[in-house]
Amino acid sequence: MSTEAAHACLARALALVDDALAAAEQGAWERVAELDARCRDASTDMARELEGHDPAPLLRGCVELRERHRRLLELAEQRRDQLAQESRESRRGREGARAYENST
Repeated sequence: MSTEAAHACLARALALVDDALAAAEQGAWERVAELDARCRDASTDMARELEGHDPAPLLRGCVELRERHRRLLELAEQRRDQLAQESRESRRGREGARAYENST
């Protein structure tokens, strides 16, 4: 176990979250879920590698990872809100069509 291995895990996590952000921007949400899970695994591996070592050298990278995850969460929340709005509009449309059919 070493800080070099922890750095490698951090680099892998950062690359994966970047790929997840790119997938989110393209609307590939299944891919986002896969990449996010792999990123979390890499983060867990990094924490394991740091056991007994000073985590300070990785602080900047960990902060950056957190910020990128926040951005990913923002994109996911935007998509969730968009889907909820589309669902409400669809439901209103069906209700309107039903009301029209019932009135004729």
